[in-house]
Amino acid sequence: MSRILVAYYTRTGCTGRVATRLAEALDAQLLQIEETRSRLGPLGYMRCCYEAVRRRVPSIEPVGIDPGRFELLVIGTPIWCWHLSSPVRAFARREGRAARRVAFFCTMGGAGYTGAFDELRTLLGQEPVATLALTDAEIDNAAGTARIERFVQALRHEALPELHGKLA
Repeated sequence: MSRILVAYYTRTGCTGRVATRLAEALDAQLLQIEETRSRLGPLGYMRCCYEAVRRRVPSIEPVGIDPGRFELLVIGTPIWCWHLSSPVRAFARREGRAARRVAFFCTMGGAGYTGAFDELRTLLGQEPVATLALTDAEIDNAAGTARIERFVQALRHEALPELHGKLA
């Protein structure tokens, strides 16, 4: 059984690409948070902004996985209007308190991640062992790749300390 769960929501695919890279590098189980309603098109985008700013909690599909079974829960979110995405808010409220330890990552068009990470800290009642914030432009460039690799090393150290020396 994997000792790390990477749970994420993605609307445009950016956060999903990072989540997949993290899960592969960490040999982690991957969980995509899915909603019961679509966010496609201009109205979907407007709903994203409205729910993020108003801190709404939408319906999400049942996840079928207990985050408490894992040594580490890594949560990934896009940043919407300088806020946590509402599907990740729903996941954190419903499932996140079971987590033993947590880490956060986000993708964003430009800026605004600190408030999202603060909200996750509050919702989960704990400090993350590591965080990573990437702009969409950094996801596939050399600087972003180096930052992802440093994040992976920090997570390996936290979740698998007995193997850290062998993986470095």
